[in-house]
Amino acid sequence: MTETISSHLPDLVDRYISTRAQRLAAEKTVADMKEIEDDLKSTIISKYREQGLKALGARNGTVKMSRKLEPVATDWAALWAHIQKTGEFELLHKRLTTSAVEERWEAGDLVPGVGTKEVFNLSVSK
Repeated sequence: MTETISSHLPDLVDRYISTRAQRLAAEKTVADMKEIEDDLKSTIISKYREQGLKALGARNGTVKMSRKLEPVATDWAALWAHIQKTGEFELLHKRLTTSAVEERWEAGDLVPGVGTKEVFNLSVSK
């Protein structure tokens, strides 16, 4: 069943505002749940480590703990020198820091290889 959406602009604006408010409320609920989940996860990991456990079953299921080493840059200058020397740019995420680019633009500096794209946003006020 496809919902019909009015093409009348005031109706669209009202629907947008109410849908946005519902989404924001749901996101807040999800963020609150995520915070509780993260606290529980941290506590379980701490207790597993203290007790030397790797898994434990309970009424709702079993939780297993695994360990993995993830890369962390400890010397950015050395890493950057390596990337420049080898061309291994895939070691980095390929995205710009908007605020850093905008600061340079505001100072009148061009950043080579950086263009713009038009982005439209809506703001809601009451």
